[in-house]
Formats: sequence, structure tokens, C-alpha cells
Amino acid sequence: MDRARRRKFGQNFLDVPTAVAIASDLPAEAGQAVLEIGPGHGALTEHLLNRGVQLTAVEIDEQCVEVLNEKFKDYENFFIENIDFLKFDLNHFLEHHEKPWVTGNLPYNVSTAIIAGLMPRLHLTKGFMGMVQLEVAQRICAQPCSKNYGSLSVLVSAYANTQILRKIGPEHFTPKPNVDSATMLLTPRQNPMDFQGANPEKFFDFVRAAFTQKRKTLANSFDKKYNKKKIQEAIELLDYPTTVRAEELSPEQFLEFYNVICK
Repeated sequence: MDRARRRKFGQNFLDVPTAVAIASDLPAEAGQAVLEIGPGHGALTEHLLNRGVQLTAVEIDEQCVEVLNEKFKDYENFFIENIDFLKFDLNHFLEHHEKPWVTGNLPYNVSTAIIAGLMPRLHLTKGFMGMVQLEVAQRICAQPCSKNYGSLSVLVSAYANTQILRKIGPEHFTPKPNVDSATMLLTPRQNPMDFQGANPEKFFDFVRAAFTQKRKTLANSFDKKYNKKKIQEAIELLDYPTTVRAEELSPEQFLEFYNVICK
């Protein structure tokens, strides 16, 4: 596959031993549905299919689709959709597949968008196990008061329990990326965050605004979209220190803060 095409689709292909190791981390059983995002040439796909799962692959690149259709033509448990996952009808898939696992070696350029879109529907799945850039995995799995904690951490932890499973170096890919990668496991929270009537999209917009200048105190970190006096009053009402920063608030505290602001 030519370099321009790989760059266009963000493709880096795993070596076989690493693919086997990652496949073994997915706790899917024979007969269960699995949705694989961006299978490429099927390094992960093959080992999952051999475990007897019912696998639907979503692949944007028609050349890869041709390779996969030929490679797995004798597998009755293999299905494929040639479409950008960001345009894939995930709601329709979830309506027709009870509690599937979601997996994949996510393209670096769209991994955050894919994870963010999956989170509100995570409770309809058994969870996500897959690979992203190490830096993204660290942000997703970060806890409050840590250097990687940010708006993405809040968004994901509102819906999921998070865990980094493996760190994977560039030498395990062709071509070699310039960054390290990691696999992570995201499983639905038993008690997902209750938005208490708040609009989740507006809430997460609020959280992103709070982190735009994360080194500043919370009272000074918002832009003009939010009234500074109201922010200060909410901090006082909730008895937060006047020096509190966005990185110190848990997702639940952020929601409490947001609900006071919106009153």
C-alpha cells in the first residue's frame, strides 16, 4: 500500500505476535457479537474469528475491504461494511446486536472522535478494548489532580471504567509511527453519571471551556461565554477553595458545579 494512502487513512499495520496478544485481551466468547473498527489487513480480525465470535468489521479503505473479503471468504462469522466509522450507523447496529464488544486499532487522527461518540452508547455494549496513541490513552484514563487529566478524561469517566492494558512501541508496526501506542479497556460504569436533566452536550462544552486554560484558577479559566461573577458565586456556594482549578474536580463535582451555574 502506498505511503500517501496510508497517511490518508492513518494506517499502521500490526505484527502478528502483537495482534495475537491484543486479541487475547478481548474477553469475548464464541457466539458473541464483536464490532471491529478499522481492521486494515485483518491481523486482529483473524484471531478473533478463530475464537468463534460473530465479527462485523467497519473499514473505510476499499483496498483493505478487498483483501479482507478474500482472506476471510470461508468464514461464516465474518461481515464487513465499507464505510468511515464516523458515518457508520452505530445505533442501528446496536439495535440488532445485543451487548457486542467493540474493538479495533483506531486511526490516530480520529481516535478521540470515535471514543467520544461511543461513550453515550457504551451501556449498550460489553465495552471497548482497543488501541490508541499512548498519549490519548493516558488522557482518557487519567484521574483528577494528575497531569493528563482533562476534558476527555471527564467525558469518558462519566460513562466508563478505564484501564490501560498494554504499552506498544513503534517497532511493532509497519510503517513505524513516531509515537508509542497503548491498548485500553473501557467498560460501562455500573452507575453511570446521572446528568439530572442537564443536557450532556452542553455540559461537556462547559467542561471543555473549563480546561481551556487549565493552569489558571477555575474562576479565571473560562472565556467570556460564561459570566465570571456567576462562576465565582458558584465556587463560594459549593465551598470550593478560591484557588481551585479544573484539574482538581471529579466528573461528579463538575456536574454539581454546572447545575449551580445553570440555575
